[in-house]
Amino acid sequence: MNAQTDNTPPWVRLQAEMDSLLHLQPACHGSVHPLAVVNGVLELGEGSVVKPGTVIEGHVRIGKNCSIGPNAYLRGQVSIGDNCVVGNAVEIKNSVLGNAVFVSHLTYIGDSWLEDDINVGGGCIFSNFRHDAAEIRMLHNGKLTPTGRNKLGCYVGSHSRIGCKCVILPGRVLPPHTQTYPGTVCSMGSGK
Repeated sequence: MNAQTDNTPPWVRLQAEMDSLLHLQPACHGSVHPLAVVNGVLELGEGSVVKPGTVIEGHVRIGKNCSIGPNAYLRGQVSIGDNCVVGNAVEIKNSVLGNAVFVSHLTYIGDSWLEDDINVGGGCIFSNFRHDAAEIRMLHNGKLTPTGRNKLGCYVGSHSRIGCKCVILPGRVLPPHTQTYPGTVCSMGSGK
């Protein structure tokens, strides 16, 4: 389901997906390197590879033809679509990645939803917590809306390109075809 055609708020969609992943059954149609650690439930699609040093904790679904690691850390509930790359030293927590999402190295993605065909440059932070621990608000239907959550990352629309070393603050919405410059702090859809 694509947020561009579904009017359900992104944080509601994210929570529904996290809840559904709790019912995941283990299935391995790809390969997991012996030096990877799976401490939870993994559903791994055909042609996908989990490389050495990768740690998977929680309930994780990985689609077909994906490359995970080396040294990636997937925790909580994570859903990764088909034809994705989650590379070296990438940490993903309670998030959804659509199809053809490339997060090649040194990145943290927390409590976020990334649609299809997205490239994330190295060293990015998709932040999910305000320093004042206040409720995170997110732009929905043109209005800044309370989410009832104090942990929420961002929503990134399809066909977006996130430059190296970008920081995306909690509750931000990046529309489809967004392109950020390297080193940008993304404050679109302000959460304050």
